[in-house]
Amino acid sequence: MNGEQSYFVLADGEKCTGCKACEVACFAAHQKGQLKTVGAVTSPVIPNLYLTASERGCMPVQCHHCENAPCLRSCATGAIERQAGTVVINRKKCIGCKNCVMACPFGAIAILGASDMAAVGDVFGPAGIPQDQGAPRYVHKCDLCIGKDTGPACVATCPNQALRLVDAAAEVREKRIRSTVALEFVSDTAIVNQGRQ
Repeated sequence: MNGEQSYFVLADGEKCTGCKACEVACFAAHQKGQLKTVGAVTSPVIPNLYLTASERGCMPVQCHHCENAPCLRSCATGAIERQAGTVVINRKKCIGCKNCVMACPFGAIAILGASDMAAVGDVFGPAGIPQDQGAPRYVHKCDLCIGKDTGPACVATCPNQALRLVDAAAEVREKRIRSTVALEFVSDTAIVNQGRQ
């Protein structure tokens, strides 16, 4: 344990309807006011999370900000770092090697190729697109809307409350309390049952 709090967004597949409000909210929160319209033909929605669907249902997939993050360990240039318990990407250090994409167990990291970069340039502007030996790249993943007082935009926007921000340390403490209460109940019941014999 490194002592840093670990937060991530947890999705409830039973509540998710696939409306994609989370994707739009994520994109809008990260486009830094450069667009007046989200999702226009000239401005594609490029979120930091991905809504996935299967036969069993749909839900967004996003970074879990792992304590022992495989993406962070795999990054050759130190472009992936931890800030206030959140795993973030410093795009200026990224060389586009895709080690992080391969290391992430959740498939939560994406790097857009050169063919997608014209659209990204329209959205983020040339200054927002790092260059790797002249070839533009754009790596992205959930950053929990770090620095925003309102927290993750996807959580705030979900109309079905299918997303919630999880404080992993608080969840563990709560589970331990519930476990202790349950054990005390079992112990008390055993004592009562012994007294009846």
